[in-house]
Amino acid sequence: MKLSGWILRASLIAMVALSLVFSFLIWQNPSRLGRSDTSVAVKTTKDPNAAAQVSNVFAPTTAYYQHDGTKTMLFDPETSVADTLRTAMKEWQIQRIGAAKKLTSSAYTALLATDQSLQLRYTGAMAFKQFNQTFLTQPLKSPGADFQFDRLLVDLSATTTRLQFVNDKTRAVRTATLAHADVAKVQAVVAKTTASGFAVTEMRLGNRQVATFNAPIQVPPYTFLLDQQSANHFVSLLLPADSASSVDTREIGTETVYTLGASQRLSLDTDTGGMQYENAAKATAGSGLTTSLRTGYASLSKLALQGLGTVRYFDTQSDTGTVTFRACALGLPIFNADGYGAITTTNTASGEQMGFSTYNLTVAIPTTQSPVTLPSTATVFDQLRHAGYDVNGLTDMTLGYYWKAQTADSQVVSLTPTYFVKINGEYRRYTQWVDPTDETAKDTVTPSNGSGTQTLE
Repeated sequence: MKLSGWILRASLIAMVALSLVFSFLIWQNPSRLGRSDTSVAVKTTKDPNAAAQVSNVFAPTTAYYQHDGTKTMLFDPETSVADTLRTAMKEWQIQRIGAAKKLTSSAYTALLATDQSLQLRYTGAMAFKQFNQTFLTQPLKSPGADFQFDRLLVDLSATTTRLQFVNDKTRAVRTATLAHADVAKVQAVVAKTTASGFAVTEMRLGNRQVATFNAPIQVPPYTFLLDQQSANHFVSLLLPADSASSVDTREIGTETVYTLGASQRLSLDTDTGGMQYENAAKATAGSGLTTSLRTGYASLSKLALQGLGTVRYFDTQSDTGTVTFRACALGLPIFNADGYGAITTTNTASGEQMGFSTYNLTVAIPTTQSPVTLPSTATVFDQLRHAGYDVNGLTDMTLGYYWKAQTADSQVVSLTPTYFVKINGEYRRYTQWVDPTDETAKDTVTPSNGSGTQTLE
């Protein structure tokens, strides 16, 4: 055999052997299996913005003023009235809190109808010990036993100013005596925002007091800049290590799962941008609302959200201890079908859990859009009844903003005001409950005839 033949054979054998080696390496590559090992070394630091924003996050979101037999939801198209009022009240000092008094239904109704009373409401139950640390500049040194409430009431006409803590669920009331309670600033805010507010009547839905709007109202749309972070951003925040360690990554369908050791797991829904975090090693001792709120905020702070100033405490599930924080505009909650703007936290003896999104709102920007006209609550209820719903079976109804999905390359989010109704534990736009099949019509805002405003059909 010629030398060239031997060389050709040797070359072919070498190429086959090399091919086998490369094939073996490819089959052993974890990325082919939807898996990779990423070296992550992060030094954990506290977010300084979180400490500055805690008072805002746990502030009330709704303000009512009862006067001359009418209750008005105070409203300012430029800013949150509840935030402005909290600033006006923050130098007040609680001297002493009286014992709880359980009111009869009639006495409770009379209390909420107190003439010239300012009432600040939380959407969920608030614990006094949390309130004591965040609402007032000077907390009460010996707060005593903890208790829950969801409404603050101040009689602005009284000779001696007192602050009443009202629990709408149980109709229990506690009265606090105050020092340095200058009501002049509060009265100025009330006077400024009453005319632009909405006449409401409170009705009982289950164990909640819900504001119903007596007539059609006009609410301005709102616009925010969008902050979208990559999954790696939250991996570095939630799965850190003091020294280099391996974060395991797997792709399972539309889900990307990151794990660190046996106890920490972070998953991304690549279709919606929703993320779920679990840390089985971080057990929380104790229970109760104050514990849920404080540990919930500690979890929220880990996300280092640029738009934390827009986030407010929304509610707590008493059975699971799950706390929901939600982005708000002008004090009104923002809802989205994919959960954008909402953060849920659960801290128990079983560990820490969080749900959030890679999409979050940052800074509000001016808009020239005309106000949207929404129907009265009576009209909404008529539409729900016609669709077959028992209005008495509703568990909540609230005025809020709808965050409609924007195009993938858009960095601006347009929010549309509407009513959200809660049925079977789920909030949806009232129009979606009425006709869930016609999504296009529900999201379309059309100009009304000659009024210079828009009407949400």
